[in-house]
Amino acid sequence: MKKYLLFIAAAATLVACDPVEDRDSFSKSVVDANQLNEGLTFVQRDAEGNIAEDGNYISYSTNPSTVVCIYTLKNDGSENQLALGASGEFVLSPNRGSDPNQTLYVRAYNTGGEFTTIERQLYVYVPTDLPAEMKLAVADSGEKIWKWDTNAPDGVVWGNMGYCGGSADWTKETAGKWWGVTSEEEFMDQLNHSNTGTATGEESMDAYMVWKEDGSLLKYDASGNLINSGSFEIADYDPNAEWRKGLLKTSEGAILWPFEINSGGRRPTEFDIVHLSVNQMVLVYPDGGAFDGLGAWGEASFWRFASNSDVEGTTAGYSEEGTAWTWNTDCPNGGVVWGNMGYCGGNGADVYTGNGKWWGVTSEEEFMGQLGHSNTGVATGEESMDAYMLFKPSGDLLKYDATGNLLNTGSFKFDTSVANEWKVANLETSAGAILWPFEINSGGNRPTTFEVVYLSGSAMTLVYPDGGAFDGLGAWGEASFWQFKKK
Repeated sequence: MKKYLLFIAAAATLVACDPVEDRDSFSKSVVDANQLNEGLTFVQRDAEGNIAEDGNYISYSTNPSTVVCIYTLKNDGSENQLALGASGEFVLSPNRGSDPNQTLYVRAYNTGGEFTTIERQLYVYVPTDLPAEMKLAVADSGEKIWKWDTNAPDGVVWGNMGYCGGSADWTKETAGKWWGVTSEEEFMDQLNHSNTGTATGEESMDAYMVWKEDGSLLKYDASGNLINSGSFEIADYDPNAEWRKGLLKTSEGAILWPFEINSGGRRPTEFDIVHLSVNQMVLVYPDGGAFDGLGAWGEASFWRFASNSDVEGTTAGYSEEGTAWTWNTDCPNGGVVWGNMGYCGGNGADVYTGNGKWWGVTSEEEFMGQLGHSNTGVATGEESMDAYMLFKPSGDLLKYDATGNLLNTGSFKFDTSVANEWKVANLETSAGAILWPFEINSGGNRPTTFEVVYLSGSAMTLVYPDGGAFDGLGAWGEASFWQFKKK
């Protein structure tokens, strides 16, 4: 399988579909459409190299030997070149939801600058779901934003380390770390490690990358100016592997600050993926690409990235069992998990740390004194700090008491189209789906739309303005808030 895939990849490196020059070594010839169609043969294979009627790995040949350009058309009408030559190989992998009947255009070049073009239909496999590693990398939506992980252990986002091997908890450490940078200012002192010695904007902690399911990787500065257009793929993914979970292959210079340390500006194109989750990615590159030196503690470079753009994945995860959330008793707002606040506006993430807070409860005992805010006045078990909710990728939302007894079965979905400085998304649920689902001072009203003003890999803050008056943001009217953390 690996040899076949590498062969395909090599064959995909082609020049543009430009006409061949009219040189004396070529005889004057014209290929008509019928001749081109009859002499063109396609053979489809699967990833293992076996003949397959819907194979995405395609070889072609012409008889008589004729130089052709094979391409598809993009949505904007431009050409997407797949192959160029009298014979060769290419991969045809439509995005999810595409028609498996794909139209190929085959252009033969005649001497004198003229050409003949025909169409051919191929039936190919269209995936209905992304592989697990791609869901983590690009989200189920097919697009994901990655930035520097400023919440990494010690705040270090790039630096050097010993190529140590073994297992590590990358959420709590950078295994074998020697040194690294934590800010744009520190990056600016390390320009000697780049290939130009000039800042490009990717040194900012607000620079970002957009990863897409078609394998494209776009890099931007903090102002949204495009720095680089590249590509990526993930190979040999095994989430249970001790060290390398997979191999990230990119075009040169694709990732943020793509330089191997102490190398004079070398830009690697292969990286060990030592950690990949919905919210974090850690890459490692051994000195000079000596991947066979794992465990010898030679110098290696590391990169730490984070993402909060995948709202669904962050909340529910991608496994069928879903992700559990409970009351955030560790919240930096003083451990208050539910209460009221001024509908203050500004940066909604500040509500997580206590901005706008008026009052709230911190324990089961305090909740028991607030049963007048529920719709029944009776305790259900969700008042316990160990009660929890289970968000599932299917959209189901299950609520349990501290002992695991099911309290409620509901549903949820997110609307990210409303995202702005104040909120990440709206969370829409069935009535009563979340823990203690009551608007304060409302006689037991159970909202079904909540503003997600803060969401990270470990915490979530919800807000609901009095009576659902979302247009009163900034007027400091009363609002209810909820603080949750991953269980």
